[in-house]
Amino acid sequence: MLIGISLGPGDPELLTFKAAAALKSCTKVFVPGEMAAELARPYCLPQILQFPMIEDKEELEKIWKVNAETVATAAAAAGCAGFACIGDVNTFSTFSHLERVIRQNHPQIEIETIPGVGVVPTLASRFAAPLEGSFEVSDGSPVQMVIRIKATRPKKLADELRARGFDEFVLGTMLCTPEERIIRDEMPERSDYFSVLLARRRR
Repeated sequence: MLIGISLGPGDPELLTFKAAAALKSCTKVFVPGEMAAELARPYCLPQILQFPMIEDKEELEKIWKVNAETVATAAAAAGCAGFACIGDVNTFSTFSHLERVIRQNHPQIEIETIPGVGVVPTLASRFAAPLEGSFEVSDGSPVQMVIRIKATRPKKLADELRARGFDEFVLGTMLCTPEERIIRDEMPERSDYFSVLLARRRR
């Protein structure tokens, strides 16, 4: 098994209990740099993998493949390996690229992720800028996903988003609670207040 572990924005006190427990339990933990390693060290002895900031896509893909093989080998041999990143591992993260390559080349490896405090809530806190209305987050690339919170009418929302070119839908209710439900593709007419809809364009 491979666990993607979110380390939060940099404050050790913003590391979650679940992330700390995973760092302790994994047989091997990899990190993409010294900042992540420093946060992980109280719980494990992390191994730093190099992910240089370059724009050559072919060279980047080679680096992803080499590092993915290192992590996949450890995950297969150790029973449980971790890859820990600053912020949230599922949001504009090194882990997302690594996960993509491992799923392509090692589909037998089970992968889980532990969410953490990412850049958006960190920004809202540090800038004293509560996010009370809709907002856009972008790295400059074309928009491939839309998230709608309070998705109480998911079928209507999906129909509206389908007209904009989105064709893959996932609805979650009461996420991370014992009542969690995740529904894919065919959306129900109604859902409760604590519902979130993800719409994606298939690549």
